[in-house]
Amino acid sequence: MDIYGRNPVLEYLRALKQRNGARLFVAKSAHGKIIQTILSEARRAGIEAELVEKSFFAMRVPSSVHQGVLLNLPHDISVASDDAIINAAVQSKGVLVFLDRLSDPHNVGSIIRTAEALGAAGVALAAAHASSITSAVVKASAGATAHIPIVEITNAGSFIEKAKAKGVWIIGTSADAEHMPEDIKDFRPAMLIIGSEGEGVRRSILEKCDRVVRIPLKGKVASLNASVAAGILLYSLLRK
Repeated sequence: MDIYGRNPVLEYLRALKQRNGARLFVAKSAHGKIIQTILSEARRAGIEAELVEKSFFAMRVPSSVHQGVLLNLPHDISVASDDAIINAAVQSKGVLVFLDRLSDPHNVGSIIRTAEALGAAGVALAAAHASSITSAVVKASAGATAHIPIVEITNAGSFIEKAKAKGVWIIGTSADAEHMPEDIKDFRPAMLIIGSEGEGVRRSILEKCDRVVRIPLKGKVASLNASVAAGILLYSLLRK
């Protein structure tokens, strides 16, 4: 898998315990403090940077989002097990984020970035009709995918029921909900469910929720971007 962009590459190099077949490509024209930091982290991991022309990136990465660096991993990004991610939330009385059929990689990456930054226990992705952890998601997350447990779920209903059985509060989101963010501030451990960009959380999943919340809006715009809404609700759940 290709990781591109200066921040994502740096975060994955920092997360690497050993080389494990990874290769780093840096444009000959790339320079700056972060490039030097990337090269330093590569040396620590035992990876020798391969200096290439900018034309090299055009064959592998769209437009100029590569920023002159690319880290090739000989495998896809590893994911956690559903049991492990639930247990981590229970033990820490933390918060999981479950993305129900989000297909926009930029939204998925942005939510993962926010979840990692705010200290969420992990992120779960519905495997069907949704974006998986692609290079675009990694870039949008600014490399946060290297530092937070992620699991892909094939059966959302079973995953939710398993979490509930271990004492996890299930928090759904809907524009028509009765409850507000302040109503869930003491619900821990919890799973926050964010629905797809167009349809929201599926009704079959909302029926399994302990609470369904909405963000009260005062402006003329009737809705928020999924990643913005996720950030607001995650902060409500994770602040002390």
